[in-house]
Amino acid sequence: MEKIAIITDSCSDIKKEYRELYDIHVLPIQIQYDGKSYRDGVDITSTDIYAIQDEKVIKTSSPVGEDLFNLLDQLKDKGYTHVIGLFLSSGISGTGNQMRLFCQTYEKLKCYIVDSQSASVGLGVIAVSLAKYREEGKSFDELIEIADFLCYQNYAYFSIDDLNYLQKGGRIGKASAFLGTTLKIKPILSFEKENGEIYVPAKVRGSKKVKSKLIDLIESHLEENPHQKFALAIADANNLEERNILEGMLKERFPQFTYIIDGHVGAALSCYLGSGLLGVAIQFLPE
Repeated sequence: MEKIAIITDSCSDIKKEYRELYDIHVLPIQIQYDGKSYRDGVDITSTDIYAIQDEKVIKTSSPVGEDLFNLLDQLKDKGYTHVIGLFLSSGISGTGNQMRLFCQTYEKLKCYIVDSQSASVGLGVIAVSLAKYREEGKSFDELIEIADFLCYQNYAYFSIDDLNYLQKGGRIGKASAFLGTTLKIKPILSFEKENGEIYVPAKVRGSKKVKSKLIDLIESHLEENPHQKFALAIADANNLEERNILEGMLKERFPQFTYIIDGHVGAALSCYLGSGLLGVAIQFLPE
């Protein structure tokens, strides 16, 4: 009988309550500065990052193989037979590819690794949605097909206050960083479906228009898929008040959503996004 584990990385920003409720296992991204290494969400938090990121040179790297192999051994001991791994977009990270290579050397479990082409709660809602289908008794092969659908039919959008961190981390072009910081135009970031890289589908002038633009972007996808079931996800980085307002707007504008999850941006993504982020994702669900 199949017993299927779902693994993701800490850039999914899945809250502890969702991890426990849906039996989702999270590998911590590594964060390095001052010659030391820390595990996202274990040894270091986003608050720690905010306090040092203007003075320190901070780098991130994929979860270490030891953590993955230890987790796989634990899963095997608990009776799991299969694993589906959902990881940060390959357009900004090599985590998924590295996990794929590690899993190829582990023969005790049958593993399938998915490139989410997303991040933060965009990735988190994929993992939660897949876990819900697993609860319905879907087989490993069925869940693989569903996982691929979820990743392709997932659209996440994020507005941030300071693009310099993304620029220094090599995640966005210099021109976009100059545009946002110099002209006070706030870009809305998302992920290209072709390669999972960050791009700018929209811009607004000033913070007050951000929430409305995020709502409009979600609505544009619903206009293209008017009869499809969907879930929503919402994220913030040290911006709880605005996040709560945005959540109320989402629920009022799209009351037909199947479910909604929320999350706070963790330490690893905070290295590139800073504080002040607002994000939203729509996840279309297979029938």
